[in-house]
Amino acid sequence: MKQLSIIVLFILLFASCSSGVNRDNVTQKQDTTIVFSKVAVLQLPFPEELRDSAVHIFNTDMSVFATFEYDSVSEETRCKALDGQIITYAPSWNLMDCFYEDYNAEYGKIRVGDSWELIRKDAIYEVHNLDSYFSSLEYWPNKTDVFYKEDLLTTIPHQDPSSMKCKIKKVKNDWFLVGDGNFEAWVRWKNGSHVLQDRIRYEI
Repeated sequence: MKQLSIIVLFILLFASCSSGVNRDNVTQKQDTTIVFSKVAVLQLPFPEELRDSAVHIFNTDMSVFATFEYDSVSEETRCKALDGQIITYAPSWNLMDCFYEDYNAEYGKIRVGDSWELIRKDAIYEVHNLDSYFSSLEYWPNKTDVFYKEDLLTTIPHQDPSSMKCKIKKVKNDWFLVGDGNFEAWVRWKNGSHVLQDRIRYEI
């Protein structure tokens, strides 16, 4: 009987430890979730005296990650390393917008793909809160976009998503609440750090 009690106690202790490990793993996963709260609009075009030089983006160890360069033929300021890796990369419209965090008095952090890079604050035109930034923009769905109810599980069918020009009503992590006339639904606009391209439009 005593031996049976010891075995039962051992099983209970093992189950408790296993449960603790699982909880820790879940907590760790939740802690690594990135929540963006600010957007930086980069200073483009650069001042006249910088047209023939380069402006650097730095890694966090201050080595050079990439450079902005002015193309006098196209009259565009470009940085190829940002293409497809930030919220908006549209040199021809003088638009490069990134997720942003403050770093120190001289530098800010911009999100490029899955990593944070540093940029001088004087290369930033303005910084917005995420909600206020997107409330002034439109979402033009791709034909492959899927719409959802608030539970983000139940789909809402639409015959031709690419015909819509939606107002962005609310931002919730990777999701927008969008509306076009009487139609309202949630749609995924990014996957972690990666923004789905060619959907966010500026009102002209």
